[in-house]
Amino acid sequence: MTGRVSLVAHRGQPLSFPENSLEGFSHVLKSGGCYLETDVHITSDGIPVLSHDANLLKLTGKQIIVADHSYDEIKYMSAGYSERFGDQFNHCRIATVEQFSELLKGWPDVTCFIEIKDACLNYFGLKAVDLVIDALQEIHSQVVVISFNYDALEYAKNNYDLSTGWVLPDWSEQNRLKSTVLDPDYLLVSTELCPQETVEIWTGSWEWIVYTINSADDVGHYSGLGFELIETNRFSELKQESKIVDKSNDF
Repeated sequence: MTGRVSLVAHRGQPLSFPENSLEGFSHVLKSGGCYLETDVHITSDGIPVLSHDANLLKLTGKQIIVADHSYDEIKYMSAGYSERFGDQFNHCRIATVEQFSELLKGWPDVTCFIEIKDACLNYFGLKAVDLVIDALQEIHSQVVVISFNYDALEYAKNNYDLSTGWVLPDWSEQNRLKSTVLDPDYLLVSTELCPQETVEIWTGSWEWIVYTINSADDVGHYSGLGFELIETNRFSELKQESKIVDKSNDF
């Protein structure tokens, strides 16, 4: 333990910018962020795009299932999350993974956690892993492919030389044993699932990430449980509010 924690910017800075937008990620990078997390779905013509939901209703205001439409059908739609931000971000669009990769090329020391969502795995099968990793080929050294789907991570480890992270579906002895077999670089667990007392979290070669934490008090609590990587929706604010967040990358 270093006594310090690092923040992972969950979907960019979603309380201030549309989630998973290039604008939000750019803000985090310029604020000294070293770790980003985003989510991926895949269009009907095989283009991976940044979106947490399979349905683009929240971001675009339209009932659009990503996997049912080509990228050309969605690329010009405003994705400014108008219900939350009004017309402030009408210029935002659904970003492709390649566009995100282009942004990250300018920040070679930044690590990005790319979650392949179950919906696109259900639609494309393990081909989804190939499509996402291919779109990230220029920043492979910066990428950690994460998923709830154990088989997808096993496939990624067996076929590609890049880091992986398993998002735990539950906290159980069975999953502890499966983690040992999979041996990912990271294990991710939600605050609802992980133990809330001072207990020894599973030991292994992996690093732990806990999500989603938005207050300085909770940063202190989960740091005390042994977590050194903390995922948050409030990257900029929480970095200032918590005295134990690593600020070594500040400009």
